[in-house]
Amino acid sequence: MENFDLSMYDYLIDRTSCLKDSNKMINFYGRTINRKKFILEVDRIASYLQSIGIKKGDNVVVCLGNIPNAIISFYAINKVGAIANVLHPLVKDETLRQIYKEHKPKCFIMFDEFFKNYTLFKEIKTNVIVCSALDYLPALYKPFYGAYIMPSIINIKYTDKIVKYSKIKGEHLTKVNVKGDDIAIYMHSSGTTGNSKTACQTNAAYNHLAENLTNAAYHQKIGGDKYGMLMALPIFHVFGLGVCMHTTLCYGAQTILMPKFSARYGVYLMMFRPVTMISGVPNMYKKLAANPLFNGPWLKKLVDCFCGGDKLEDSVKQSFEEPLRKWGNQMKIAQGYGSTEAGVVMINLQNNQVDGSIGVPLDGTEIKILDENKKELGINEVGIIYLKSNTMMKSYYDKSLNEGVLEEINGEIWLNTQDMGYIDETGHVFFKERQKRLIKISGINVFPNEIEEVVNSIDEIKLSCAIQGETNGKRIVELYIQLKEGITYSKDIEQKIKDLISKKLLKYSMPSRIIVLDKLPLTELGKVDYKNIH
Repeated sequence: MENFDLSMYDYLIDRTSCLKDSNKMINFYGRTINRKKFILEVDRIASYLQSIGIKKGDNVVVCLGNIPNAIISFYAINKVGAIANVLHPLVKDETLRQIYKEHKPKCFIMFDEFFKNYTLFKEIKTNVIVCSALDYLPALYKPFYGAYIMPSIINIKYTDKIVKYSKIKGEHLTKVNVKGDDIAIYMHSSGTTGNSKTACQTNAAYNHLAENLTNAAYHQKIGGDKYGMLMALPIFHVFGLGVCMHTTLCYGAQTILMPKFSARYGVYLMMFRPVTMISGVPNMYKKLAANPLFNGPWLKKLVDCFCGGDKLEDSVKQSFEEPLRKWGNQMKIAQGYGSTEAGVVMINLQNNQVDGSIGVPLDGTEIKILDENKKELGINEVGIIYLKSNTMMKSYYDKSLNEGVLEEINGEIWLNTQDMGYIDETGHVFFKERQKRLIKISGINVFPNEIEEVVNSIDEIKLSCAIQGETNGKRIVELYIQLKEGITYSKDIEQKIKDLISKKLLKYSMPSRIIVLDKLPLTELGKVDYKNIH
């Protein structure tokens, strides 16, 4: 029986205690950090945090991309019982000020290249640790990268409060009693701008997540330098922190870091690094499959590929899996489902995969489909997805936001995901639409993502987004499209769109307006940002 009543750090160390000190944990442009070095580095940063007064329950902002400093700093914060307040490295100065005002962090861990963007640090006395990719970059790359970032970092003024990560000395470290129920993470529901909801997540939730995923989905033995996860998703995203980082490291495999996703570099890593697993969003798989180099015997190495963050279209899944089949690899992408508030709770498993499903609940998760009156619905009836899981958040930071999300049903707390879907006779769950995106035309439910999947299958269309519009006081479907490069919109393309929607969907899904944009806005994870389409 696993002991989940530990800090995430202690759980990781306990899970991997059978491995050698030389076992590789982090791979950054070919430079590896083994288990012994990882522990020493975590202790070095943890001891510094204690020396500047960081105590159990304090929160420390981590504003970093996928560099080793981010992983090491996260576990150092966790080891001393503090809370990692994880943010996008391109967070706006105004948003960072808002975080400082509302959360009162005791320390900031920032990326040197973007440090100049923040005027906040000229006004406050809070401790700041400034990290650089140079801290762990192999010697071969340092001269080139150093010259590239020099204009961005030359004016950073280091003081007793603003210190270099690389200069921190490890001194005395006091053991802190951290429990599973203690808050480990503040995870924000939005990206670089705007008002976000901050989920308070516990150590036990992420330890359970690691166990649930390992038991259900991982297909190789623990440990060994030949196993690795391509980590392109960032730690400020639940899939990045929970799957790519914590689950992978607890599993004994190495995280192969990609600071910024590039299909070309992703293929390179798959060729020349021990990439046996990938966790990504649909846009990543789409770009990898479209790369002309995505074809070779190295595809045989892939054992597990997970997809979350958005619906995986059948066309993307097929285009990624087809080259694998050429090399005798029968692996299938496993679509998953999760959220900032719940962690990862479902996987469409390889050995029990049903087309179009987001999977079956993992251990420790229960799913119900309810209508708006909280009545439980039957097989194949579409309603709101509710869940109860050992990976759920404790609450929002602002507890007033819990209403309508954490709901008591028969004496138990359930999470209203605000997603719509249904369960089939095999127990597989199917996602239909975000409740807020649902469009009702003449009382009929219209699902924008179904329209988008149909439209995106047309050769000339690169991206699409269906939203609710209005004309003469009546609701209509508005369809925004982005054409592929070199394509000019025409009546023929318009007719293709209408014919395909007419063939595959109900008449209520037919757009009343089609608007062509040069470029559709995207979120930081490559999803179409439907909230910012006008």
